[in-house]
Amino acid sequence: MKSSLLNFLNRFLPFSITYAQEVPKATIVTRVMPIGERVVAVTLEYSSEINANNLKPDMFSVETKLEGNFVKRTIKKVYANNNGALLPAPFTNQGKFLVLELDPYEPSAVTATHDPQRLISKRLKLEYKVEQKVSIRSVDGKEFSPFSLTTSEEKHLIIDEFKALVYEDKELGVTIPYRFYVPKNVDKNKKYPLVVFLHGAGERGNDNFLHIAWYRGAVTFAEPGQQAEHPCFVLAPQCPAGSSWTELLTGGNPFKPTRNLIAVANLIKKILKEENIDPDRVYVTGLSMGGFGTFAILIEYPELFAAAIPICGGGDVNRLERIKDIPLWIFHAEDDNVVLVEFSRAVVRRLVEIGGKVKYTEFLWGEMERQGYHPHASWIPVYDNEEVIDWLFQQKKSK
Repeated sequence: MKSSLLNFLNRFLPFSITYAQEVPKATIVTRVMPIGERVVAVTLEYSSEINANNLKPDMFSVETKLEGNFVKRTIKKVYANNNGALLPAPFTNQGKFLVLELDPYEPSAVTATHDPQRLISKRLKLEYKVEQKVSIRSVDGKEFSPFSLTTSEEKHLIIDEFKALVYEDKELGVTIPYRFYVPKNVDKNKKYPLVVFLHGAGERGNDNFLHIAWYRGAVTFAEPGQQAEHPCFVLAPQCPAGSSWTELLTGGNPFKPTRNLIAVANLIKKILKEENIDPDRVYVTGLSMGGFGTFAILIEYPELFAAAIPICGGGDVNRLERIKDIPLWIFHAEDDNVVLVEFSRAVVRRLVEIGGKVKYTEFLWGEMERQGYHPHASWIPVYDNEEVIDWLFQQKKSK
């Protein structure tokens, strides 16, 4: 009936009727790569299913706004599905979502910047311009005309699966934003490991986001593949701006824990009471400032932890007796010019002297740069190393 009426009006009335063009909803999709969070795709959600078999990247255009100017992004693939995932629909390659997969390694894929002078990072306000250059038809014959739109709507793979929470330690007068990942389908009759991640100096603040987006220290353990093999809880607290996990950045003892780190220990104790966590399988890892924090929280609260992975950090060699029975795998790069390798070497030497359970991997001079990374960024290969991850989950408190 509706179609017949439209045909009648268009045929006999002396004017044409135009209808508002239907424009799909566009969403920016980010993923935390080994090099940090990057925009890896834009999804377009249509009202009808699209068959993407004949769609090509040059039928679309994607640009991002950087420093006030729009910069072209490279579209690598175009495909369809019904959930916006980064995978074509099986067999059919059709659905209500078109995924414009982008090159995550080009410079314009960044989502944040780092100020090396202030040792602080800042996430960008993402703004993406998307253009469909040609008309396309849905499976049921509906036509979607060319369009251009701008979006700031974001979806963050894995990160969005972390709860964003805040811990207030009234006794210490400290407020700690934190992210918390709960494994799917938790069996109430089972106990699961807990991994605590302490970020570096650049991710300090209260946005409760950048500390798990800048690098993969937290999201590594929440990835579906890792969760399939090692289901666990993940805790990622954020250190307030202007402070540190130890007195490293505040002019005091670089190995002494601050109130913020003590609050993290109190938060861990709280979570252990509330969740299905195995108290014999609590692990801590951290990088740079978080590497110092890892040693400090271990030494201050050795009863809490079963193992640790400190990366490019340092610890108090005079107090290592307290942790000599905790398995450690320490990492540092020989040519790290931000945190000198001697910090880790001194800890390792002392632990070996007192019979500590320590493994040590030192990346040789130039090795990090040959992989395309800054010598300080020795955490990048560590958190993607299956041998390291497997080793961590094998550790359990000795009775």
